[in-house]
Amino acid sequence: MDPPVHYLMPIFPGFQLLDLTGPLDILNTHSTTSGNLQLSLKLIAETLDPVPTKPIAPRSANWSFDLQGAYSETGGKVNTAFNQYLQPDITYEEYLKAIEADDGAPSVDVLLIPGGVGTRLERIHPDGSKTSNIQSLIDFVPKVAPHVRTAIITVCTGSYALALTGLLDNRRATTNMSRFDTVARSNPQVHWQHAARWVRSLPSEPKGSIPIEIWTSAGISAGMDVTLAFVAHHYGGQDVARKLAKALEYDWREVAEGDKDPLYEKHYAV
Repeated sequence: MDPPVHYLMPIFPGFQLLDLTGPLDILNTHSTTSGNLQLSLKLIAETLDPVPTKPIAPRSANWSFDLQGAYSETGGKVNTAFNQYLQPDITYEEYLKAIEADDGAPSVDVLLIPGGVGTRLERIHPDGSKTSNIQSLIDFVPKVAPHVRTAIITVCTGSYALALTGLLDNRRATTNMSRFDTVARSNPQVHWQHAARWVRSLPSEPKGSIPIEIWTSAGISAGMDVTLAFVAHHYGGQDVARKLAKALEYDWREVAEGDKDPLYEKHYAV
């Protein structure tokens, strides 16, 4: 199989910045140093409004965030003045319409889903009802998954979002260490690998599942580990990934697939 070329990365209010930018910087550097001029990237979101890392609703939104539910320890208070935005290239709706019309829809080899507090935020609507902040992502992923040619990668609680779609059912996966128990309890149909730094689930797990790999990582910085492992697997071996880690001055520990995260022993082991 040819190495993956086209990357699609969904973003939503409250995404964790390093979940996305850690893997992105690895792939940015790889696209520069590998001589592979075909590599492409699209950021995709619910709307074309700039997407914040903090729970800030677009000006056009007729809903607000349930900050009390997500930030009970601070009484629902969040510093939204210190914030970063990313600009999406295309919306979920536009992308799916292009696929349905077979009208020049950008190809997708890899779908990379970040995590963050946004995966567990709720939106409050004028009638008092609540919906998930990532409902549009949950609706989008199963529709685009049949068009993903190589892999889905999740970072941190991106695996929680993926689990909500049913695409992780009966497959091995991991997630953020501090959220592990909560995520695992709410998605018991997934074979969660406790304390793993990263996990690669093959298309045969289980039989009849979508015929692509699913790579999941623990929290935040672990997204760099799963991306380096992905690069090693698909772009020429461990030495290629090691050169990228060296260029980024990242202390890549090369934890093997499914092995315990060294940070687990440091911060969470009793």
